[in-house]
Amino acid sequence: MVGSIYFIDMPYSDFKQFKARPVLVLKIIDKNDILILPLTTNIKREGIVITNNDIEEGSLKKDSIIIVPKLTAIDQSLVTTQRHIATLKKSTFKTVLKEICMKLEC
Repeated sequence: MVGSIYFIDMPYSDFKQFKARPVLVLKIIDKNDILILPLTTNIKREGIVITNNDIEEGSLKKDSIIIVPKLTAIDQSLVTTQRHIATLKKSTFKTVLKEICMKLEC
């Protein structure tokens, strides 16, 4: 699950509305909650670029941006294997973690 991309109904910041979008599972917090980062195909958006060259299993329809400032905790039940899109290569996931840490100044 960690390092994989799923298609989910992502809540907006107000948690009243949802938008279907791909997300990267960053970390499992506990048995119910996970940390995710949304993806966008808007290449002009700030974030981390990933392409199909970064994918170990599955594929992306388009090059995408991992939107780092939108780190969100969600219930794990929103992520299902039927909606799995792709899994990042381990080396790419490590690079993503380093870039996230730099951007979040950890």
